[in-house]
Amino acid sequence: MNMECSSDYLPEEMMIQILLRLPVKFLLQFTSVCKSWNSLIKHNAFIKNHLNLNLTSNKTRNAPLFLLRHVPSDPNVEQYSLHFDNDTFQECSKPQLPVKSFNVCFRIVGSCNGLVLLSDDYLTETNTFILWNPSIRKFIRLPKPHFPHFQHYTVYGFGFDSKKNDYKIVQLVYECHSRAGPEVELYSLNSGSWKNITAASPKYKISQTMWSQVFVNGSIHWIGFCNNGEGFRNVVLGFNVCEEVFHEIELPKDLASEEPNMPISVTGKSLTVQHYDIRHKCWNVWVMREYGVVKSWTKQFTIDFVTPNFQVTRVLGCRENDEVLLETYEGKKGEIVLHDPKKNTNVFLGIHTDPGYTCIEYYMESLVLLDRAT
Repeated sequence: MNMECSSDYLPEEMMIQILLRLPVKFLLQFTSVCKSWNSLIKHNAFIKNHLNLNLTSNKTRNAPLFLLRHVPSDPNVEQYSLHFDNDTFQECSKPQLPVKSFNVCFRIVGSCNGLVLLSDDYLTETNTFILWNPSIRKFIRLPKPHFPHFQHYTVYGFGFDSKKNDYKIVQLVYECHSRAGPEVELYSLNSGSWKNITAASPKYKISQTMWSQVFVNGSIHWIGFCNNGEGFRNVVLGFNVCEEVFHEIELPKDLASEEPNMPISVTGKSLTVQHYDIRHKCWNVWVMREYGVVKSWTKQFTIDFVTPNFQVTRVLGCRENDEVLLETYEGKKGEIVLHDPKKNTNVFLGIHTDPGYTCIEYYMESLVLLDRAT
């Protein structure tokens, strides 16, 4: 590419390598410098190479962020903010969601490579999906998948196909009161369409009441379960995004037959499962230290529901240093607290919430979607 505003002292290839190492906010500004830079930065190959460098570079330069969504009672509008993963959970930006949900707010299905998948189904199913990149302030509305006529509930997953450089959404549709496997549809961003892959349908159900998913190690993961009449059998149900097949990973024995209402998330690159232990009134947090190795499951820590100062309503997320983000409730107010299980200390972050709608996701800035028309 002929870069008409490149320096007389730097070869074109060197200039491109410099640009590839710049943060997203500067690259967005540089699209206005000249037509050739605008064309370069918005080119699919540049976006892909910039993402790959961010994924492989050291953590200090491209440290992951936290995306926080909460819905305060006044004003009753969903709000988003990006925070550094530091001791104070410092806010670095406040992206504005450019679309409005039919429900109280969108459900954050998941975040992957700078994209956030939103589903407008929090209270009422609307079959509406939004792919949003907060760091470049761009979104696309996806075509609607097949909407079944029978009474049903749906579960979604979101991940990246590294072989085809494609983002995919999997939808599992379960017929209520039926033991049959789900109908499964898959959306590809590259093709812009949905296809049916029910032939690959798993034998497990996914709990509707504590629904969550996470993408790690090339696969989307949920907590799956089956009930043979004698009790539950729980597993981590995985979906390999490249191969488009389901697989399962055993849970530790302590969780294998519990009520399957267990949120799944990621800490660093490790699968994390939260067990809501109502008998002992606590949250048990388990981490799989080595992916796919059942023996590596470790109970990382336990958090009591009730403390002298507040009641814990949810574990929102875990940091790599083992500190935990909690949503707490005292009186009629919710607040996010940074809890250190080792020292048993709490830091109130000054972020007030209306419990029930708060969500925290790991997030990494990228240019993905910059080459697409809205």
